[in-house]
Amino acid sequence: MNILVFENSKPREAQVSELGELLRTEGTIIWMDIFNCGDDEAAILRDIFHFHPLAIEDTRNQRQRPKLEEYEDYLFIIMNSVQMATERGIGVESMGSVIYHDLDFRELDLFVGRNYVVSVHNTDNNVISEARRRVTTASASTQMNVGYLMYTLLDVVVDRYFPIMDMLEEAIGDLEDRVLIRPTQENMNRLFELKHMLLHMWRIVWPERDILSNLTQPHLLAHVSGTESSHYYLRDVADHLLWIADMINTYRDTLTTIIDIYMSSVSNRLNQVVNRLTILTLVIGVMTVVSGFYGMNFLQTWPPFDAPWGVPFVLLLMALGIIGILGFLRWVNRKYSTPS
Repeated sequence: MNILVFENSKPREAQVSELGELLRTEGTIIWMDIFNCGDDEAAILRDIFHFHPLAIEDTRNQRQRPKLEEYEDYLFIIMNSVQMATERGIGVESMGSVIYHDLDFRELDLFVGRNYVVSVHNTDNNVISEARRRVTTASASTQMNVGYLMYTLLDVVVDRYFPIMDMLEEAIGDLEDRVLIRPTQENMNRLFELKHMLLHMWRIVWPERDILSNLTQPHLLAHVSGTESSHYYLRDVADHLLWIADMINTYRDTLTTIIDIYMSSVSNRLNQVVNRLTILTLVIGVMTVVSGFYGMNFLQTWPPFDAPWGVPFVLLLMALGIIGILGFLRWVNRKYSTPS
């Protein structure tokens, strides 16, 4: 548990024993960050901040969907930052073998009141360290308030999506080139993996987009100090999240198009193979018809069996038959493939 207090925009560390007095002090902004909310931490949320038991329960069960709940004098927000769960570097080649379960969504719970923000997370969330760096730097030149503190945490969460979106864009472009050059089952598997990954992201981003849109409403911002400035900041974060949602939809449509291209390419390749096998079957059929005639139980044939020119004649007949079949197929192909 870390408690950062801004008094006249100057940050300092504080202890739990000071919370009661600090909450009653005008002009003091409190940011308390809780890592892995246990019984002792839940007691602080219940007894000092007087949060609702259901909201406290949500902080201890870190499998919640993003949501925004309004209580009498504070807001409860659940957001999810994202990063790759694997240790591989971000790149197109590594992306090809990653499945959507490798996206690690890390829940961040926020209680936002008149002069405090309480963040709760059960994983080592690097969002907190980045947000702490930003607000500490900004406090030297900006009048710190709860609105700006909340904006910073939400902005860092949303910023985590941009590297993933860039990685997805590169991976989709690479797979599109591969499918056009040589469609393989491996590429098809990667396409479906990316599509599942985008579906999983959409399930998280869609409610987060609504959260940011609702946070710009005046009746919700009434719980937060610094309403005038925070409105513009939150609108900027909402625009970023809307762009991410649009990109997810665009990438999903692109993947659907690539899958259609893959199926068409495979179908064309299959048609080519079938055409070649058909030609081979017709050629063998002509040869079989001619040679089979001489395998019948006739006493006399033409040319006779003892004729010295019989074998060359039969071979020439087979060759002419093959040439005729190939010429006929070529004529049919030209007639029905050329636009009228």
